[in-house]
Amino acid sequence: MYLIRMKGEESMNFWFLLICFGVAFLAQYALGMMQMKSFTINFGKLRRQGKVAIGKKKGAFRAGSIVMFAVDENGIILDSSYMSGVTVLAKFKKLKGFEGLNVSTLQKEDTKGFPKQVQDAILEASSNYNVIMSGGEVPEPPSPLQKLTGSMKNLVTQK
Repeated sequence: MYLIRMKGEESMNFWFLLICFGVAFLAQYALGMMQMKSFTINFGKLRRQGKVAIGKKKGAFRAGSIVMFAVDENGIILDSSYMSGVTVLAKFKKLKGFEGLNVSTLQKEDTKGFPKQVQDAILEASSNYNVIMSGGEVPEPPSPLQKLTGSMKNLVTQK
């Protein structure tokens, strides 16, 4: 049995796929903007209470996390929230159990009961707070594209 293709059918499939990708891109963009708005609202709410220590743990193919602590002038945690998830549908939630603790002295034991990604973000927030309060600057980790170009550069320069 042979399939007979009509002239223009391939063109129609191309346009259908292009429209589907365009709709997916616009949906991703809109949901990403909603997530950014959620971050801004939560950051503003915490910022009104004092300084904010932020920690993040990126997850390329697993859940990523962002943790924010509102702290007073002595580093005591007043309020906190976190967001963890794989998609742009993740929302900020209240992070309970840290009120009254000093953000600069948080340890792994203080993070028990939370998922690994959230634990790592909590410890990074503590580390970032300590670096900033000592006058340092928190280095931004390389993006996946920067890692790839660095790897390519190393391959080219090896002899």
